[in-house]
Amino acid sequence: MTALEDAPLTRRAARERTRRSFSLTSAGVAAMLLVGVGTVTYPTAANWFSDRAHATEVSGYIQDVQDLGESALQKILEAAEQYNEDLQSGPLRDPFVLDEDGRVKDIEDGGADYVSQLDFGTEAPMARIRIPEIDVDLPIYHGTEDAVLDKGVGHLYGTSLPVGGIGTHTVLSGHSGLPGSELFTRVNLLQTDDLLYIDVAGTTLTYKVDRILTVAPDDASHLRQLEGDDYVTLLTCTPIGVNSHRLLVRAERVPDMASSSEVGQVTPNATDPGYPWWALWSGATLLGCIALAWPRRQRTDSYR
Repeated sequence: MTALEDAPLTRRAARERTRRSFSLTSAGVAAMLLVGVGTVTYPTAANWFSDRAHATEVSGYIQDVQDLGESALQKILEAAEQYNEDLQSGPLRDPFVLDEDGRVKDIEDGGADYVSQLDFGTEAPMARIRIPEIDVDLPIYHGTEDAVLDKGVGHLYGTSLPVGGIGTHTVLSGHSGLPGSELFTRVNLLQTDDLLYIDVAGTTLTYKVDRILTVAPDDASHLRQLEGDDYVTLLTCTPIGVNSHRLLVRAERVPDMASSSEVGQVTPNATDPGYPWWALWSGATLLGCIALAWPRRQRTDSYR
């Protein structure tokens, strides 16, 4: 082949260039995958971050209790027990009923004395509840205002403080069905004889579920103190998403399972939410979507 014949091929090769080809189909598929993964991942991710926040609060509470020492803790418990003895049996309100402004009513008369009980620091929990059967490990706060129920379990003002004792009845309220936090969502899975634990001021109180009821929101007759008994009742809305009624899970005090030397001295660490495995497969899917939508290089010939 002569040099003259080679010339057109050389010019053609020199004019070859690359360009990026953007595929709308690939981009559309990638976008749908991202939306699907986001929809599936969000509840898991939100619950993980919520569980992490609860674990942090519980860990801080445990440390605050340990820092006080036995003498200070004993005084706190005695003050709470005296508060329960002096507690007048008055009308109780549903913690999820809103006022005319659409807000949960704040703590009224006697509030200052109430919030001073089981006080372990500004905005610190008063106690902790553990329900191993449904993997619940949550801080308990004073009152049932919106801000409280959004971050943990609320103690219903007007009921006994969660320190136990004959004739006491503690009511603990929590949300069910929140998209970003489970809280009391699985309380409806509890059955009679399931155990729950209240860690308060260095002591652990053990309760066994003995009754489960569904009542109207204005029926507070099952939340009263009963002479000679020691109860805790878990209160949440039901059915989930409808919230027309209230689920009451009552538990009766039973002898503590730990030995006497352990009670008041050893409190289980906060439940760790574990490694966020959802982040790995979400990240892998994201990378795959980027690779799928990334413009491809294609060679084109330019003729003049």
